[in-house]
Amino acid sequence: MALDRAQFQDLFAAERDRVFRFLYRLTGNAADADDLLQEAFLTTWRHRSQFDGRGSAAGWLLRTAFRLHLNWRRKGTRRLRLAGRVEPLPLDPPAPPASRNGAAHSPESRDARAFLVERVKAALVSVPEDARTAFVMFRFEGISVSEIAAIVDCPPKTVETRIRRATLLLSESLRGLREQLPAS
Repeated sequence: MALDRAQFQDLFAAERDRVFRFLYRLTGNAADADDLLQEAFLTTWRHRSQFDGRGSAAGWLLRTAFRLHLNWRRKGTRRLRLAGRVEPLPLDPPAPPASRNGAAHSPESRDARAFLVERVKAALVSVPEDARTAFVMFRFEGISVSEIAAIVDCPPKTVETRIRRATLLLSESLRGLREQLPAS
């Protein structure tokens, strides 16, 4: 069941932003994410006859994007090490909850939030790649464990273990954070 042109256009319109955000969080760089996004859609179009209709086309696209990311990372690892560049994962913090009276949060509250986001970013970079990838997909992209398992080609229990591992490592890494918070 190959995707026809109209189905592919619908897939592109529906999934472009999601796949870009996914790749952006994996690469840490908008330009690299955009390049991989284009390559993912191009590869999906070129190999559309291989889509057999099992699962969703969106899942197949995410799996393609993830595999392209893995190839890109393997090629770029040496280059990044030589350049001494390590970029933290970008995390778009969720919007803060509205206060009870509807007033905007204080500058101190925003500063504390920014402080926390930076610490979580730094801690997440130190999590092993497989656990970090599963954690980002599950917690930030809202992808189900079964979908992640299909994307990374491993059993769902392995994905659950990776998410738990990342959560435990982050918890340990951020344990002393409460004492570092700015006074409010």
